Amino acid sequence: SGDADERFEPVRSALATNFDEDAELGACAAVVHRGRLVCDVWGGSASVDGSRPWESDTIVNLWSTTKTVAALVVLLLHDRGVLSVDDPIAAHWPEFAAAGKDGVTVRHALTHLAGLHEFRPPLEHETMFDWDECCSLLAAQAPIRPPGEAFAYHAFTQGFLLGEVVRRVTGQTMGDWIRAELTEPHHIDFHLGVPESVRPRIAETDHAAMPPSNDGPDRVADVNTARWQTSEFPSSNGHGNARSVAQLLSLLTRHPVIDLDPLGDRALDLVRTVDWDGPDPVTGTNVRMGVGFGHSSRSMPVGVNDETVWWAGLGGSMAVVDLEQDLVVVYAMNRMFPSTDHVMRSIRVVHAAHAAVRA
Repeated sequence: SGDADERFEPVRSALATNFDEDAELGACAAVVHRGRLVCDVWGGSASVDGSRPWESDTIVNLWSTTKTVAALVVLLLHDRGVLSVDDPIAAHWPEFAAAGKDGVTVRHALTHLAGLHEFRPPLEHETMFDWDECCSLLAAQAPIRPPGEAFAYHAFTQGFLLGEVVRRVTGQTMGDWIRAELTEPHHIDFHLGVPESVRPRIAETDHAAMPPSNDGPDRVADVNTARWQTSEFPSSNGHGNARSVAQLLSLLTRHPVIDLDPLGDRALDLVRTVDWDGPDPVTGTNVRMGVGFGHSSRSMPVGVNDETVWWAGLGGSMAVVDLEQDLVVVYAMNRMFPSTDHVMRSIRVVHAAHAAVRA
């Protein structure tokens, strides 16, 4: 279902292939190109038992694709002069200076170089939902790896680091800031902390194939609970669909589809810069990392030029922005697959969009 310009019909075909070849359950794909939503398609089921169809307004837990929106928020605040990504985190959150972290910057958090890729000792399950306690634990914790020198994917902790900085400089949680500044004024269906009135539209996530989380509480097991959905985890529980994420990330292009100024060169130059190119001991892959976004590479071939940035979510969702072509491609789904093979469904859609632009 949905609409696509004739030129971008191959994206719809790629989505169909995911259902035919990869046992997709429910999914959506969207493409923004040069200021227009040129593809917005979806299909399948929003429930594991197949009883509820995926609709235009279905939303889903996006896992770490949420990180692209969290990065966008910090870059917007940087662009507006509210903070600088080169500020020490402790300049806004003084308690964070403890245990030798006075030199850890916002940029380090955005690039997974902050040295705090996990809570030590691991969080108790109940503690995960206590924002203030989680932030207190991170503020007191000593770096695990040398800040600024060693990459390690901050899968869950990045959200607390960035979210607390946003709260300190704006007086709002990141979810409230997104709602007030971006989603409500521009009618975008993305939520960090889902209101009860919206919860019936959330697709049920099929996580049967996924192993338990190995760095603390089993977040995957919580994904379909009201407690998870209504909480704010800026690393991992944004709820939206391909269309809403593409609308937001169009702010990285020269022609956003929403009535806001695009990110300025001051912020975009940060996105373009590669701060790390090397191994990640957490995922076991090589990563080319800019400020807030990964860069296309041999291990993650999502671009056709050096101006393509991305991030992906556990189980298969992905957002890709080609800064050169003013192109945004987003894929989201509700059946999670383990291992790096999970991104092949997203990459199929991304490659179809790139091919359409070049045609």
